[in-house]
Amino acid sequence: MKRYLGIDIGGTSIKWCVLDDDFAIADRGSVPTDFESPTDLIAALATIGRPYQDDIAGVGVSAPGGFYENDLDGIVHRGGALAYMDGFPLGRALREQLGVPVCVSNDGKCCALGEYKRGALRATRVGAVLTVGTGIGGGIVIGGHVVRGAHGFAGEFSFMSNNTEDCVAVEHVFGFTGGWLALRAAILEEKGIAGSAGVDGRKLFEWIDAGDEAARRGLERYARMFDSNLLNLQAVLDPEVFAIGGGISANPALVEALNQQLPTVLAHYTGFIRDIPHPVIRRAELGNDANLYGAVQELRDILHE
Repeated sequence: MKRYLGIDIGGTSIKWCVLDDDFAIADRGSVPTDFESPTDLIAALATIGRPYQDDIAGVGVSAPGGFYENDLDGIVHRGGALAYMDGFPLGRALREQLGVPVCVSNDGKCCALGEYKRGALRATRVGAVLTVGTGIGGGIVIGGHVVRGAHGFAGEFSFMSNNTEDCVAVEHVFGFTGGWLALRAAILEEKGIAGSAGVDGRKLFEWIDAGDEAARRGLERYARMFDSNLLNLQAVLDPEVFAIGGGISANPALVEALNQQLPTVLAHYTGFIRDIPHPVIRRAELGNDANLYGAVQELRDILHE
């Protein structure tokens, strides 16, 4: 049975694991992402990979930024959280260091493929993952293949505009109105709190879980906005399942609220638009491992396994 190295490059840490054809993890670890140049990053990735390079069929890498289909050099476009990577051939550089095949893919798309293989999108023909962080990342899987688009941009849900009457502005895009900061803003407004110092996602759900009525109202407002965007995506993609991931999705109250508020949002649909299929909303299942599974599956697809 072959083994593979999966690497997930995030804004704060690099997570990695060694897994086999059945996605059983044999080893794992992480290091901080405190680099300032592609050279430093590649040196760290090579250090992770060298102990395994004679025992693996290749390396699958999940990274921020855009990547074109069938680009074996893994050139980073729009470096995202790691702006210094923009234009760097990440795949080629790591392949030269380790001497094994390397496949590099966008982190949101890896998450979607991972959830398709082992998580909430299992057995779907059309599915989508939305990861809630500072913005809204994610990916679309159709027939077991990730949709990339002409520019590697498909699934970048953050850039959807919520207001088509005015010119596109940051305060009107889904990444701004649907990220976790929007949930915090809604809850703080309901509670009458002016400042946000010390209020993180964990604190928000402590209030919610404790039965704080103002916090619950803020969550419900946020859920109705989020559901309205899901209905837009349902009309375009018509997925069988939306899987919701990201840090705040770890608390089941988020997906519960999305499902509870959906009838309220749908009630405003009248006439012919009543025919829109009702979104099926589930919590993503794999957490931080989704990107690792998806990156390795992308590699296996390239290797025709």
